[in-house]
Amino acid sequence: MLDYPNIRTIQLELSTLCNAACPQCARNVCGFDIPDLPVHKWSLQSIKQYLPVDFIQQLELIYFCGSYGDPFMTVDFIDIAKYFRSVNPNIKLGAHTNASLRTPKFFAECADVLDFIGFGIDGLEDTNHLYRRNCFWNKIIENANAFIQAGGHAEWDFIVFEHNQHQVETARALSKQLGFAKFNVKKTCRFLNYNHELVNSYNVADEYKIYPPSDPLYYNRAYDDIKTTDLEQYKAETCIKCNAVRINEIYIGADGYVFPCGWLSDRLYQTTVIGTPDNLKIWEQLEQKPSNVFKHHVRDIVDGEWFTWIRNSWTNENRLDRCAMMCGTGINVIGEQNTDVSYKV
Repeated sequence: MLDYPNIRTIQLELSTLCNAACPQCARNVCGFDIPDLPVHKWSLQSIKQYLPVDFIQQLELIYFCGSYGDPFMTVDFIDIAKYFRSVNPNIKLGAHTNASLRTPKFFAECADVLDFIGFGIDGLEDTNHLYRRNCFWNKIIENANAFIQAGGHAEWDFIVFEHNQHQVETARALSKQLGFAKFNVKKTCRFLNYNHELVNSYNVADEYKIYPPSDPLYYNRAYDDIKTTDLEQYKAETCIKCNAVRINEIYIGADGYVFPCGWLSDRLYQTTVIGTPDNLKIWEQLEQKPSNVFKHHVRDIVDGEWFTWIRNSWTNENRLDRCAMMCGTGINVIGEQNTDVSYKV
């Protein structure tokens, strides 16, 4: 299991706020914000207060990406990035964004403080907004151009659906033309319901539906395994090999809760998972054990009862379905997302 001295990466969610309304995001139900989603956001002051200097100094990477919010909704993002860099000059800093927020000036400033930005752009001008609702093409391209022209390392992350699968290669060519350093095709694993069963479509705000890609080139092959597997037996028996343990990473949410990964964090507030066994187990443990950096030292969380409970759950009857599905050894849901051979400049 993870040990505090060995942690080298944190995925840090700076805010639960977002300008977009992506229908399969944890903060949304069919394109609408979930009711009563808590509003949390880090500030430079809270970063200094709750993330110890010696902890920051042992890290190799901080990735600003979360389950519920876009990191660039954080008012003092640049100051936070500069602070991390001042404490640990060798650290690598990256972020993921829909890029339809802030200004070109802000994105140009990010080129000075970030090692990379992943731009979530799922299509071209006529399709990106079908999933990335409330995102505007011209603004995205303007911001991406500003970051690239200022010397930033930009990566285009393209989630493939049926409505945009015909545009992958055109988008790949455009990314090269614009100066993106990498183009990543994502074979989505989001067409799973609260019980991790495969669904054929997803309603979007009662206006239209989105579908998984029909082109086998972009279809997540793990779906075929799910179709032919007794999921209840699989979740109960599969060997769980935690990816976070493999890469010495933890996830810290905007609400302060610490997890091995964001796949557990996104089960906290979703209305579709409230009342499920996973959600009830997680909240019971969070309320009983040191698990929040606003109340406890990171070391006491990672080396304490909360992470011990997670580790023990992998081999007993209290295992979490989420761990079994995301890091089980029989169905490679996550690995099959990223099997595209993309260019890299």
